[in-house]
Amino acid sequence: MKNSLPYKIITQVICVVLLVILVFPLYLMLEKSLAVSGFGNYAKVFEYFNLIPNVITSIIVVGGTLIVVSIVVSMAAYAFSKLEFPHKQAVYYLILTGMMIPTSALIFPLYQIVRGLHLNNTGWSLVFPYATASACFNLMVLTNYYNALPDELIDAAKIDGANKWTTFIQIMLPIAKPGLVFVLIQTFLSAWNELQMAIIFVNDTSKQPLSVVPLRFAQTTSSSGFTINNLFAACIICLLPIAVFYIFASRQLMAGLTAGAVKG
Repeated sequence: MKNSLPYKIITQVICVVLLVILVFPLYLMLEKSLAVSGFGNYAKVFEYFNLIPNVITSIIVVGGTLIVVSIVVSMAAYAFSKLEFPHKQAVYYLILTGMMIPTSALIFPLYQIVRGLHLNNTGWSLVFPYATASACFNLMVLTNYYNALPDELIDAAKIDGANKWTTFIQIMLPIAKPGLVFVLIQTFLSAWNELQMAIIFVNDTSKQPLSVVPLRFAQTTSSSGFTINNLFAACIICLLPIAVFYIFASRQLMAGLTAGAVKG
C-alpha cells in the first residue's frame, strides 16, 4: 500500500498543500515588506531603531542558554540513562514534573531571584530561567535517545580501559550528536522567541532581546514616516537569524544522522 503510486501521489499532494499553507504567511510578510519602497523599507527600519544592542542581548541570552543546556542536559541525560545511582527513577520523574508547571506561575519567584542577584536589565537575567524552563523536556528527549544506544558500547570502552568521563565524552556523546542537535534547535527557538520573561526581567528597551522589539515596531507605526510596510520589513529582519540558525542546524542534524548510521 505504501509503495503504490496512488499512495505516493496523495501523500505528496498533502505535503505540498500543507507547505503552501505554512509558507503563505511568510510570503505575504515578505511581499508587504518590499511594497512601495522596496528595500528602502529595510533601510528606514535602521533609521528609526538601533538594533545592535538588542542583537547583542539576544546573542548573550541564546548563546548562554545553549551552553548551559548542552552541558547540563547532556550529562544529566547520560547519567539517568546509563549510570546507576540511588533513587534514579524517583529523581528523574521528579524533574520531569517541572513540565507540568506553567511558566506564568514561575515569573514572580524568578523575578525575585533575578532582582536579588542584581541581574535585572541584563541579558544574563534570562539565561538561567530559559535554560531551566527548557531543561525538563530536553532531558526527557535526550534520555530516551541514550536509552536507544546499546550498552555494549560502554562495555567495550571499559574493556579498553576507558573511565566514565572518557566513555561519555569520546564515545557516547559523539554518537548522540543528532539528539543533542535536536535539543539545541528546540532550545534556540524557545529562547529566541520567548516574550513574557524578556519584557518583565529587562525593562530597558535598549537592552531587551530582539524578540521584544516588534512590539516597539507596532507602536511606532503611528509615527510619521514609519508605515505598515516598514513594520513588515522590521519583522523580516527579526526572523532572519532564526532562518539562518535553523538551516545550519538542520544540516548538522542530517550530518549527525548520516555519521551515526550503522553500515551493514
